[in-house]
Amino acid sequence: MNEHLFLKGQRVITSQGKGEVVDAIGNKIVVKLDDGATETFLADDLTDDSSAG
Repeated sequence: MNEHLFLKGQRVITSQGKGEVVDAIGNKIVVKLDDGATETFLADDLTDDSSAG
Protein backbone atom coordinates (compact mmCIF):
# COMPACT_ATOMS: atom_id res chain seq x y z
CA MET A 1 0.00 0.00 0.00
CA ASN A 2 1.36 3.42 -0.93
CA GLU A 3 1.65 6.02 1.82
CA HIS A 4 0.55 9.46 0.68
CA LEU A 5 1.33 12.64 2.55
CA PHE A 6 -0.76 15.64 1.57
CA LEU A 7 -0.17 19.02 3.17
CA LYS A 8 -2.50 21.99 3.49
CA GLY A 9 -2.14 24.21 0.46
CA GLN A 10 -0.83 21.42 -1.75
CA ARG A 11 -2.26 21.26 -5.26
CA VAL A 12 -3.80 17.91 -6.15
CA ILE A 13 -5.72 16.24 -8.96
CA THR A 14 -8.99 14.51 -8.02
CA SER A 15 -11.60 12.56 -9.94
CA GLN A 16 -13.64 15.79 -9.97
CA GLY A 17 -10.87 18.10 -11.16
CA LYS A 18 -7.94 19.99 -9.70
CA GLY A 19 -7.92 21.66 -6.31
CA GLU A 20 -6.06 22.55 -3.13
CA VAL A 21 -5.81 20.58 0.11
CA VAL A 22 -7.54 22.45 2.94
CA ASP A 23 -7.39 19.74 5.61
CA ALA A 24 -6.07 16.22 6.13
CA ILE A 25 -7.52 13.88 8.74
CA GLY A 26 -5.98 10.43 8.59
CA ASN A 27 -6.47 9.13 5.06
CA LYS A 28 -9.35 11.55 4.38
CA ILE A 29 -8.30 14.69 2.56
CA VAL A 30 -10.55 17.75 2.25
CA VAL A 31 -10.01 19.52 -1.07
CA LYS A 32 -11.32 22.87 -2.28
CA LEU A 33 -11.80 22.32 -5.98
CA ASP A 34 -11.03 25.03 -8.52
CA ASP A 35 -14.79 25.34 -9.20
CA GLY A 36 -15.29 26.42 -5.57
CA ALA A 37 -16.78 23.16 -4.25
CA THR A 38 -15.27 21.48 -1.18
CA GLU A 39 -15.12 17.67 -1.24
CA THR A 40 -13.54 14.93 0.88
CA PHE A 41 -11.46 12.24 -0.82
CA LEU A 42 -9.44 9.25 0.31
CA ALA A 43 -5.71 9.89 0.01
CA ASP A 44 -5.38 6.93 -2.39
CA ASP A 45 -7.79 8.71 -4.78
CA LEU A 46 -5.62 11.85 -5.10
CA THR A 47 -2.59 12.61 -7.22
CA ASP A 48 -0.03 15.30 -6.47
CA ASP A 49 -0.26 18.06 -9.08
CA SER A 50 3.49 18.24 -9.58
CA SER A 51 3.03 20.68 -12.46
CA ALA A 52 1.87 23.35 -10.00
CA GLY A 53 4.32 26.22 -9.78
